[in-house]
Amino acid sequence: MELQPFLLDKDFQQALDLMEKTERPLFVTGKAGTGKSTLLQLFRNTTRKKAVVLAPTGVAALNVKGQTIHSFFGFPPRLIDPSDIKKKKVRKLYQNLEVLIIDEISMVRADILDSIDVFLRVNREDRRPFGGVQLVLFGDLFQLPP
Repeated sequence: MELQPFLLDKDFQQALDLMEKTERPLFVTGKAGTGKSTLLQLFRNTTRKKAVVLAPTGVAALNVKGQTIHSFFGFPPRLIDPSDIKKKKVRKLYQNLEVLIIDEISMVRADILDSIDVFLRVNREDRRPFGGVQLVLFGDLFQLPP
């Protein structure tokens, strides 16, 4: 069976262009099977930006060849108190980060997003939201709540 080349339609190309050319936060949504994961992989493989792909669970992280949110930030497996968030000794990874991609965002609790925000502000020494890192969130809000 011969593999056909992947052709980008207008919507995919527009989404890729937005992710690459802007620093604003973006939310990519659609029903199952619409190509969100394909778009995520395509962006990761073609971007010039320093990006990381995260997901709320191990299975979701494996599906996008990423890492869990908790392991990337070193969060404890419980509710996170703001006092838990400290400046890391080795912060270069976080300081160089340009794009934070989170898949299955509908499964991420609000307190986790708040903790990511505080962590990046502290470890990037940047008071802007999320330490100035662009957020690209993928998911379907019509799935089951977290």
